Amino acid sequence: MRFSLMACAFAVFVQAAATAAAADTIPLSSRVSEVTLYPGLAEVTRRAAVTLPEGRHRLILQNVPKSALLETLQVEISGARRIATLLRGEHVPPRAADDPEIDAAEARIRDLEAQIASVRDEAAGARAGVRAAEASIGFLQQLGANEGLAQADAAALRAIARMISGEAASAGQAAVTAEAEARRIELRLEALDEDLAEARAALAAITLEDRDRLYIAVDVDAEQAGEGAVMLRYFTAGGGNTGWQPTYEMHLSTGEAVEVTLKRAVTLVQDTGENWQDVALTLSTAKPAGQGSPSGLRPWLRRIAEPAPPPSAKQLLADADGAGNVSEAFAEPPIVAEEVRRWAANLDGAAAAYRFGLPVSVASGADVLRLEMDALTAAAEVEAVAVPLRDAAAYRVVTFTNSFGEQLLAADAVPRFADGKLVAFEAFAGLAPGAEMAAGFGPIEGLQVRRDVLDQSEGGQGLISRSNEQVQKVEIEVANLTAQDWPVRVLDRVPYSQQDDLEISWSASPRPDEESVEKQRGILAWNMEVAAGGTRAIRLETKLNWPDGMVLR
Repeated sequence: MRFSLMACAFAVFVQAAATAAAADTIPLSSRVSEVTLYPGLAEVTRRAAVTLPEGRHRLILQNVPKSALLETLQVEISGARRIATLLRGEHVPPRAADDPEIDAAEARIRDLEAQIASVRDEAAGARAGVRAAEASIGFLQQLGANEGLAQADAAALRAIARMISGEAASAGQAAVTAEAEARRIELRLEALDEDLAEARAALAAITLEDRDRLYIAVDVDAEQAGEGAVMLRYFTAGGGNTGWQPTYEMHLSTGEAVEVTLKRAVTLVQDTGENWQDVALTLSTAKPAGQGSPSGLRPWLRRIAEPAPPPSAKQLLADADGAGNVSEAFAEPPIVAEEVRRWAANLDGAAAAYRFGLPVSVASGADVLRLEMDALTAAAEVEAVAVPLRDAAAYRVVTFTNSFGEQLLAADAVPRFADGKLVAFEAFAGLAPGAEMAAGFGPIEGLQVRRDVLDQSEGGQGLISRSNEQVQKVEIEVANLTAQDWPVRVLDRVPYSQQDDLEISWSASPRPDEESVEKQRGILAWNMEVAAGGTRAIRLETKLNWPDGMVLR
């Protein structure tokens, strides 16, 4: 689609080229002024002011990065009539480096490099004195070894020795002094090297933007001279890491009024190839890059065929072993405000939009920006939920309703606090308006549960039993070792069958309060009060019968 659009734009441009040949060329540097951020997508609005003389002109719209989706580009110009638009993604003229921030950073680097070179030259000058002193010492040593001194008398030799010693001492001291001065000068290099590293890092942070840009030329006709404005709008997914997601903290308060507070924030990133500086930011929950139309449905054709031959005993054993592994893996599915003035929420329509009230800056491919949002509080109910077949303790579960009038999006690794103490990290699956959520807030170590098989009668051991009857008796015990009474919801299961020949019966004391919990056949629930220091027990018996000659799986 990108190439067909460019070809069409080029054809229109060619038709207008003859009349626009004499037009003035006006380069325009636009800046990002507004961004609407979606999950995985950004809508970018750029603006530029222009002074237009009367007549026809070509506006070169600079700065648009290559990540912009050309097929979504919209251009609006006030103060002139648009004639044609030329878009070019390849073979673009070089981009002029006209960013004053980059110019200042590069000038700072050049200045520091010059200072470092000057200090090194100064240190080298100081070390020239070291080399001169060393040369003097070498000359004196050669002088002392001169064979002509052998003819001198004792007085002359003593005078020469004193002279060589004094001059050598002076030269040595000069060498030491010069070396010390050179090292003192070089100490200034440490601070300069650190400043240079920081300046280069600062420039690298500024120049995260892609140097390559699109070429967009717009031919316009101004009926009269005056001030105009250019607005560009386009969508971009950047390099694949552009978008936002919510982050939450869930706080449970178990005082006189049990409440759940959901503290909300958002994190956002962008790698569009250009830095966003002081832009107006809006976050949308819409997913324009996702599915926009309902799925298709095809006719359902059924056939009948001759039955397959019965499996061999070896195949039955292999199937039984595989079925045992699968049933073990899948039998137990997991149990799954206050207003902040900085944000303005628009909850009308199919998606929610949140506009941040302060300018936002985000560097491309580098920054992860977190913006605090608000805190939503709802009344809640707390109970202990025990699954003795899997757990040794009951878990605190909090139930509340999304009464906030907006969709709560999903998030990973949400910390959950009970009365200010961190008790769990779990994912947040999202919550529609008016929907209810049951959230776990960690184990209650003082609510201990046990599930003991008291008796089991069957004809054989293992996965396959060759008896035509199986009986199992189970006792479940809940012990409250805490100092408070607890409402406890106990969940357990009994087998079920879809075959008339496999008869299943069960009995429980006390009877469960619910059967087929959440429409899951065979899942039972007991709701009971367990007093502080007290114990409650449940007896559960199941019986399975099937015809002779059949096997239980």
